[in-house]
Amino acid sequence: MNEYFLVIIGGGASGLASAVTACSMGVKKIAILERLPRVGKKILATGNGRCNLSHENISPENYFGSYDTSHVLANFGKAENFFENLGLYCRTDEQGRIYPYSMTANAVLDTLRMHCRQVTEICNTCVIELYQKNHKWHILTENQEHMIAKNIIFSAGGTVATKFGTDGTAWDMLRKLQIPIVESKPILCPLRSDRNNLQILKGIRVKGSVTLLEKNKILRTETGEIQFTEQAISGICVFNLASLISKEKLTDYEIAINLFPELENSELIARLYSCQAVRYDSDCENMLSGLIQKAIARVILKKNNILSTMPCCQLTGQQIRQIAKLLQDFRFSVLGIVSAQAQACSGGVHGKALDENLQVKNYSGLYITGEAVDVHADCGGYQLHWAWASGYIAGKHCAEMQK
Repeated sequence: MNEYFLVIIGGGASGLASAVTACSMGVKKIAILERLPRVGKKILATGNGRCNLSHENISPENYFGSYDTSHVLANFGKAENFFENLGLYCRTDEQGRIYPYSMTANAVLDTLRMHCRQVTEICNTCVIELYQKNHKWHILTENQEHMIAKNIIFSAGGTVATKFGTDGTAWDMLRKLQIPIVESKPILCPLRSDRNNLQILKGIRVKGSVTLLEKNKILRTETGEIQFTEQAISGICVFNLASLISKEKLTDYEIAINLFPELENSELIARLYSCQAVRYDSDCENMLSGLIQKAIARVILKKNNILSTMPCCQLTGQQIRQIAKLLQDFRFSVLGIVSAQAQACSGGVHGKALDENLQVKNYSGLYITGEAVDVHADCGGYQLHWAWASGYIAGKHCAEMQK
C-alpha cells in the first residue's frame, strides 16, 4: 500500500497545474492517477493543436455556473505569467486569444511535465472508490491497488470528449460521498437547424452577429464569424450560445443573424438603393452580390418571394425594405445542439459545497478543480484558463497545509 501527501485524480490541464504548483512549493510524494496511457492528451487537441491557453480579457463575467470564480481568478492572475515562470512564453492574436509562442500544444504539455519530474505518474489506472478514514484518504483502483493520501485533488473532467478519458463516470465517487453535483451537459458546440434552410448555405462563412431568442425574448447576442454546415450553424459566436439551450424547450428557440450589425437599418436600405442604381441592368442576385455572397442572396430573395433572375430595376421600395430587414434579422429555428462536437461541458460539483480554495467544505483535504466544478465559460481560452487557475489554487492551498 503506497502512501502519498497528495494524489491527483485526473492528469488533464487542471490536474497538471495543481501538480506543478504543489511541486514548486516543496511538496514531496505526489502521484497523478490517469485512466489513459498518458497524461495531458486533451491539452494536445485544444486550439486545433495550438492550445488556446487563455485570453487577455479574463473576468468573472466570462464564467457561469453555481461557483463564484472571483477569488480563484484574482489570486491566480495571468496565465502568461504562470507559464513564463515555467519557461514558456506566449503570444496574443488579434482577438485576444493567448497561445504558446511556438503555437504548438506539445510545448504546453512538455513544459508542465518538465516541472513534474518528481511526480509519480500512474497511467492506465481507473479509480473506482474514494473514502476518508482516520483523517486520511483511501483510493482504490480497478487494478486492486490501494493508496493512501492526506490530500486529494479531484480533476477528472466532465462528460464530453470521451476519447480523452472524460466521460463523467468518475463523478460517481463524489456522489457516493453525498457531494451535490449539477448534472452535466455539452456546451460550446454548433446549433442544429432546419436542413431546408441550410443546404444552400453549406460551406459559407460570414461575419455578423448572432442572437439567441426564446419566444422572441433576447437571451444573448454574440459577434464574430458564422459558419453554415448542412445541418447546423457554427462558429465561436454560436458556440457561446449553446449553454443557454434547454432541450426541454427546443421549440421556443430561434437564432437571429444580423449580417450588417455595424449599420443602422436606414443605412443598409441606402446601400441597397445605391447597388440598384449602379447595377440597374443586372438581375437581383447580381445586384446583391455587391454586399453579400451569392448563395446568401439567393436565400434572402427566395424568403421574400423575389425571383433571383428578376431585373433589379423592378424592385419596389417595399421589397428593398424587406430585403434589408431580412439581412439584419435572418431567423433560423433551433432543433438542438451538436453534442458530438462539444468542446466542453457545464455542470459539476455545486458551488455551495466548495470554499474559496476549492476544498469541499464537508471533507478536509479534498479539492475539486477544472470541469469537475460547476463552472463553464465562453469560447476563446476562458475554459482552459479556469483549468490552470483552479489547479493552481488547489495545489497552492494544499501545499500551504503541509507547513
